[in-house]
This record gives sequence, C-alpha cells and structure tokens, in this order.
Amino acid sequence: MRTAHGVANLPRFSPMATPVVLPRSRGRMSRCLQSVQMLQSVRSLVVPAVLQRLTLLVNHLLSAEPVAVQRLLQHIGKTLRVELADWPSLLPAPPAAAFRVTPAGLLEWCDEADAAEAAELQLRIAAANPALLMVRLAAGERPEVAVQGDAQFASDVNWLADNLRWDLEADLVRVLGP
Repeated sequence: MRTAHGVANLPRFSPMATPVVLPRSRGRMSRCLQSVQMLQSVRSLVVPAVLQRLTLLVNHLLSAEPVAVQRLLQHIGKTLRVELADWPSLLPAPPAAAFRVTPAGLLEWCDEADAAEAAELQLRIAAANPALLMVRLAAGERPEVAVQGDAQFASDVNWLADNLRWDLEADLVRVLGP
C-alpha cells in the first residue's frame, strides 16, 4: 500500500512490541545457552587449578623467607578471603579466593564451600578497571584495598605484601643451572 508520496505504509518499530521468535532463532538461542554452559563447566575446572597453582607459588615465596613463616604461625587456622570489588559486569567475575593458615605457617586454598564461611580477614581489591589493575601490579604499585577483620592478621599480611619478593633468577638457576 502506497501513500501520496509513494512510500509504503510500514509498521513502525516499537520497543514495547512483542518480538517475533522464528523457528531458526530457537536453535541459535539453544546453541548460545549451550556455549554458556560449556564456558561455565570449563571455568569450574580452570579456576580451582589456577588457585591451587597460586597457592603453591605463594607458599614457595613464604618458605624462602623464615620471618614470613614465623609471622603466619601466629595465625594458625585463620582464614583470609580475597575478592575483586567493582568488577565490570561485561566480564565474567572471578570468584573470591579464601586461604587458611596451616600449622606449618603456610597457606592452603579453601574451596568454594569453605570460602563461604566467615573469614577472620577480608580483602576487597578495587578492580573496576582490570587492565589498569594488572598494569599497576606489574609496575609494582599496590592497588586500593578495603580491609576488614583481625587487625594483627591484617598487619602481618601487609608486611608480607611489602616484603615478599620472588627471586625468579635464583629459581631459574636452580632449575636450569648456572
């Protein structure tokens, strides 16, 4: 049907209109949901593996520094919870990580069930811009952190953050030789 100006009368777009779902789009939606489920299952495998490796690295650093171990021995059984605050909603949010101080003065990673318990010390790292956070960490800058919980435990964790450094060269010499 044409108007006086020769333009067809087409229905106007209305954001309130009910969307038309074609049979093909159901297949696309199903594939999209399958992709999301697949990513979630991959994440459920990768996140624990990464946190376990991170725990091994931190324990390697702690064991190389006897003073660090002595400081943590005062906090046996206490839990430290670390979470990234203000994470962008477009990115998949990393889970909070919880670590418990062992009788050896090292850390053990707590799985998600244990992480849900109340921790004696909670650290919330400002991560509104994850790329900038990584750049600053790589440059040796400390991010903005909100601390809540046991003051002595927080003081010792702060001391660890200030004084523990990874001597990568020494580790490579041990593995590869001089």
